[in-house]
Amino acid sequence: MKFPTGIEFLDKQIDGIHPGMVILYESAGAGGKEFALTSMLNNSGKFKISYLAISKPKDVVEREIKLAFPERKIENIEFEITSFADFYFKDTLVPLKWISDKKLGVELLKTEKNVFNKLVEFFDELQPESYVFIDSLTDLARIAEMKFGWENLIDILKGLRVLCVKKEVLLTMLLTSSIFEGGREEELLDQADGVIVFEWVAEKDSITRWMYFRKFLGILPLIEKERILKYNVRIDPSLGFTISRVMRVL
Repeated sequence: MKFPTGIEFLDKQIDGIHPGMVILYESAGAGGKEFALTSMLNNSGKFKISYLAISKPKDVVEREIKLAFPERKIENIEFEITSFADFYFKDTLVPLKWISDKKLGVELLKTEKNVFNKLVEFFDELQPESYVFIDSLTDLARIAEMKFGWENLIDILKGLRVLCVKKEVLLTMLLTSSIFEGGREEELLDQADGVIVFEWVAEKDSITRWMYFRKFLGILPLIEKERILKYNVRIDPSLGFTISRVMRVL
């Protein structure tokens, strides 16, 4: 099976994405998150979709989704949002009352569970043929680097990749560029079946956003056959992420 991206121009070219792990690798503000939101909103109701927030509470995520495209009326969000914010901030200096409106009992404060335990539980219970978006691989990598060990993060990603293929799940994760030193960033990208890069260039009187496929199992040959170098993208206030033109190799 394949999962449509929900972006019409792209789906006509690649006919969707195979199950597996895909990293949306973006310069902050270049369109990676808008790509994911547009994909989820346009595919609502077609298959099981889950938005997994690593450090943001559910109400903050809902607000961001509704404000992402100001002219698109989003009354009800028709996909599941799960937040790990309580576990992400549990052992930090941030007061948990800042993060959650619910009363935080002794159970949460004493539990030995962390973000990675919750991540494993989530995917154990996930039904086959689902689409999952993790809103910040950056946050996962950061907390792993500080508390749980980089090697454990890489092992979990390797396992997730295999699980996604077996369950026919598409997992996309947002990674912000230039946060980690080069070797570690490359190690993260190496775990994925596909890496889509989002960059922006500030020119004299405009900002130009570009997207290209750095690697993609089963799709990169199709792109290269069409001699496509990269895509010029726009964030439309009602349509969301759109492709305005294509740069080809002559």
